[in-house]
Amino acid sequence: MADGQETGLTARKKPPGFKVGDKVGVNLHHGKIEDAVVRAVIQDGNEIKLQVGVDGLDLTALIDTRQVVE
Repeated sequence: MADGQETGLTARKKPPGFKVGDKVGVNLHHGKIEDAVVRAVIQDGNEIKLQVGVDGLDLTALIDTRQVVE
């Protein structure tokens, strides 16, 4: 392959800003802020979604980054 040619395959880059294990505050229920831990960072088209586990509750949620408050 000559220099400057692309293979047509693009590597997925890890989304910036969040990583697995980060502790964040999330707005799950109309203003109720919960402490959570990021379990997965998911690239969904042009958006980034986070799967979080909520501390103290047996709950995981798939959220938009807009719901992160801390």
